[in-house]
Amino acid sequence: MENLDVYIPQDRRIALSSGADLPRDTHGAALFADISGFTPLTEGLSRALGPRRGAEELTRQLNLVYDALVAEVDRYGGSVLGFSGDAITCWFGEAPDGAAAARALTCGAALQRALAAVGQVTTPGGLEVQLTLKVAVAAGTARRMLVGDPGVQQIELLAGQIMDRLAAGEQLAGPGEVLADAESLERAGRVAVPGEWRAS
Repeated sequence: MENLDVYIPQDRRIALSSGADLPRDTHGAALFADISGFTPLTEGLSRALGPRRGAEELTRQLNLVYDALVAEVDRYGGSVLGFSGDAITCWFGEAPDGAAAARALTCGAALQRALAAVGQVTTPGGLEVQLTLKVAVAAGTARRMLVGDPGVQQIELLAGQIMDRLAAGEQLAGPGEVLADAESLERAGRVAVPGEWRAS
């Protein structure tokens, strides 16, 4: 039987293994990472290999990309809460060191490097596709919920003003960027060393 714990966020797996509940109101940093470039890749693979084999190769490429990104989120102590379209939403809960924002920002930079390593794809037809990533980070208080029917499907949700700021940041971020809200930078302190400042 397949190990189903890969579908459960890391922090919830840890809580379940210790018999604890995750707090409904929580502090930390949310990260949203959105990948661009899958549409031309899908079309190129379909043209070169046909619809069926093209879909199989696309699945293989998707797995390479998401495996690389999820590994970085895990490495920095984050939890992938969900996938939506070509994006992932992650949560970095506040730890005793108080460094959730710093971990999220550092992870954002690591995600950019990870995608650069696996995101250059050449189809059998010779089409070169460069996948790109934009990342937004927001820190603060969130309400964590598990919604749905346990017998059918449950979904992890984050709610609160932090998610409004995260959505605004995602709209402002460009390919290759990690955009942080003011609270993330304040909480991260000296750990966050931006490569470039720009007004938003």
